[in-house]
Amino acid sequence: MTVIPLAVRHAGKKYDLEVDLDQTGEVLKFQLYSLTGVDPERQKVLVKGGQLKDETVLNTLGLKPNQTLMMLGTAGELPKEPVAKMTFVEDLTDRELAQATKTPIGLVNLGNTCYLNSSLQCLRTMPELEEDLSTLPPSGSSGGTLFGGSQPSDLAKRLRDLYRDMKNQTSALQPLVFLNTLRMVYPQFAEQGEHGRYKQQDAEEAFTQILSALNQSLTAAHPTSPSFVDSYMSGEFATTMTCAETDAEPPITGTEKFAKLACHITGETNFLSDGLQKSLEETIEKHSDVLGRDAAFTLKKRITRLPKYLVVHFMRFYWRRDTQKKSKILRKVQFPFELDVTDLCEDELKTKLVGVRDKVRDLRKAREEKVRAAKRARTVLTDTTSSSTAGEEASVATPVSSELDAEIARLEKEVEQAVDEELKRDKTANSTGLYELVGVISHSGKSADSGHYQFWSKQEPVEGEEGGSGALVVGATKQKEEPKWWRFNDDKVTVVEQTKIETMMGGGESDSALILLYRSVGF
Repeated sequence: MTVIPLAVRHAGKKYDLEVDLDQTGEVLKFQLYSLTGVDPERQKVLVKGGQLKDETVLNTLGLKPNQTLMMLGTAGELPKEPVAKMTFVEDLTDRELAQATKTPIGLVNLGNTCYLNSSLQCLRTMPELEEDLSTLPPSGSSGGTLFGGSQPSDLAKRLRDLYRDMKNQTSALQPLVFLNTLRMVYPQFAEQGEHGRYKQQDAEEAFTQILSALNQSLTAAHPTSPSFVDSYMSGEFATTMTCAETDAEPPITGTEKFAKLACHITGETNFLSDGLQKSLEETIEKHSDVLGRDAAFTLKKRITRLPKYLVVHFMRFYWRRDTQKKSKILRKVQFPFELDVTDLCEDELKTKLVGVRDKVRDLRKAREEKVRAAKRARTVLTDTTSSSTAGEEASVATPVSSELDAEIARLEKEVEQAVDEELKRDKTANSTGLYELVGVISHSGKSADSGHYQFWSKQEPVEGEEGGSGALVVGATKQKEEPKWWRFNDDKVTVVEQTKIETMMGGGESDSALILLYRSVGF
């Protein structure tokens, strides 16, 4: 890896930055985006030979240390303190409110903070977290302060305040207060480079540390009940450790909590399920009482509790001693929009889940058939020119619809009866073994400490629309159409097709999934 200092002039200002010549033009543009606020798609970076292309490797351009490049593009300066006061929901007209609530708001990049923005947007995908945060004491009621002595409880309160403002404001927010608190609670996020600028950080580390702080704070605030993290996001393993060198060593069994599943990526990993299976079995070295020395042990894990929200971490970064950086594994690994984890479960839990899972799939097929029947009926009525004929066709379609309604009602009852009583009582657990993908944190670039992070969120059915409901129901009419997704590129929020998410399976330096957020399938 070769890193050199460069300068870039844009809109009369000069920006200094360090560039890894092994990276591509796309990565450099994202660095410039963090500095200037100009979207990479709108940047024109002038280099020898013309305009810099996204796929161009920088070491082919003959760049010299301290060389100055020119960039053209619509200026978007780094954020300043807002000059206008916040606009709150109660101050909006009906028309303004409708427009404001149509698109979720983004978070302003405060200089290499895309890792934080993507993590915060991902956590906000889970509405139960906001509910739990709202129960915390008011800000300032603990010993921590914003500019000294900050504690995890302060971070949780800052997040509560940030989400409240995101709900009430109509334009992109600057998470400055939360960022300052994060850097005081976890100083690694305050690391600066040679030129005094804050460094890019690993989004997975930020996501994990924030969750840890939230869990501490919410547990302390309500010690008699499990926190959101413990109940909605935590699963449990049954563990068995056996000695690989002698059968005389008795197995060691135990339990272990987990807040995420890891997908290990090797040369044989092609699918998410492959990596998850590998993560549940590993070889470790420990002392054997029978052999009287250190020996190889095999640790096997099986899931005994599935949470409502399942976080999957692609282990795409590894530490390279020669570059002293966390480099990226570019291998393509396919992941599903619906994840079945029953094969990862301990036998007793698997038995409870499989019957429900199969009946849920039968229920989905029946609901899908009802959608198709309704579409066929509408087509017949539309094509019919005679009202009498239309009435005849409608009367023919009615028995079919009634039969499907009866079938669906029967299957819904069977699904409800098939759910294990213990799982019914645990409202924050997954009782089907099925998950749907609702969020993705992606990374583009070669290393965790460079490049760009974004968050992608599946759009929810709208209450009142055909197939829409407060909770997502598999097989509902709305879900038969290809879902749309929100793209959170810092302060810019746009709509993309689901086919864009399919491209994030890796295989290059462009956007690849780093964290997958799955939610338990409803019925």
